[in-house]
Amino acid sequence: MTALVPLVGIISIVRGRRRRKRGLPEPVDESFEQRKAATRESERRMKAYLAQRHSDGYEAVQSQGEQETMR
Repeated sequence: MTALVPLVGIISIVRGRRRRKRGLPEPVDESFEQRKAATRESERRMKAYLAQRHSDGYEAVQSQGEQETMR
């Protein structure tokens, strides 16, 4: 078992080198791309949330009637 894991690693390295030498494109991992897109989207939303929070624009705009009551 301990010899099998490095052997699998060496085989994958050799296959990758062979593919790059031939100029073939890298295989696309759809699930990885979906997770990466979801991560980017959540980061974008968090940045927008933090920017809105730090600019004091996070709270909803009060209606005109509520503003008059507070004065």
